[in-house]
Amino acid sequence: MPAYARLAEELRRGVAQGEYRPGARVAAEHELARRHGLSRVTVRRATELLIGEGLLERRAGKGLYVREAESELTRVVKLIVGNLAWEPSVRVARGAQEVARGMGVEVQVYDAHGSQEQIVKTLLGLPRNGACGAILMALHTAVFNEAVVRVQAQGFPLVVVDHHPGEFAVPAAVADNDTGGALVGRYLMGLGHRRLAFVGDCGASTVRARLEGFRDALAEGGVVLPRARVVDITPEDPLANWDARVRLGVEGLLRGEARPTAVFCSCDAVARACYRVCAALGLRIPQEVSVVGFDDDPLAEWLSPPLTTVRQPFAEMGRAAMRLLAAQLAGGPAQAQTVTVPVEWVERGSAAAPAVG
Repeated sequence: MPAYARLAEELRRGVAQGEYRPGARVAAEHELARRHGLSRVTVRRATELLIGEGLLERRAGKGLYVREAESELTRVVKLIVGNLAWEPSVRVARGAQEVARGMGVEVQVYDAHGSQEQIVKTLLGLPRNGACGAILMALHTAVFNEAVVRVQAQGFPLVVVDHHPGEFAVPAAVADNDTGGALVGRYLMGLGHRRLAFVGDCGASTVRARLEGFRDALAEGGVVLPRARVVDITPEDPLANWDARVRLGVEGLLRGEARPTAVFCSCDAVARACYRVCAALGLRIPQEVSVVGFDDDPLAEWLSPPLTTVRQPFAEMGRAAMRLLAAQLAGGPAQAQTVTVPVEWVERGSAAAPAVG
């Protein structure tokens, strides 16, 4: 156990056993450093942890005191999202808040308004902003991943949502992307499709898992997915507008006589762009091209025709993330446990048997 964690546990024990009563002065940080033979930085990490838990409070010029019951503040957990305009972020937040209410924890949602720079800045500041833990919506970029590792190394409790364990070890809640991709492959083959394609941001490990599940299901049916029909539209900035990249990728697939009869899109946003390209090229969905998405965002059922897709249970992912975080806040180790939440097939009207000829 790190030195700061040992000190924090010793102070917790002292409060629990009555050595320090509510309202009693514990010590100044320099006194704790001298008494325990620790650096001021180590002591500050321990006391910030206990302040975040609501156990201690710092009084200017006086030192650290045990927080009195009548003045206790609700513990705060930060939920950092790239953009609340993305409906899944709202669902994750609601799921996390549902669990947090029963724990006396307040979930504060930070909306970065599409700025990766702001997400990273806020993430790196977590150990100093008074929160006792955090839930993060994954960005799947090297900059984001590095920031998560740095904060985790400081012992700050956190959980990442939509994070595949293959990237790096961190507590995470994620949908069963591999199974979701396999569901798409089996369904389209069941309709008779053999000339298929995939369009998506393959820079994200979760999307790669969807693609692998899709490939595996096709292989089981004796169908090969050629590399030329896997279109990677990974943008430099995942929060930027990447409609143009999607349009160019889909146009490249659908122009010409050898176009695929069905396209699996890595998310519903890509599927919507695919709809627009089909309309521009005069291709009817699903008569000439079948389209399947992933996510089941609110607009999916309002497309024409309504989109067949795989539903990610974002609210349940938020609930799972909050439970993982709660285990850390209760003093458990930050094990790199991953909770994988089942997905659900949603059949609508965007896929049909391929046209003859």
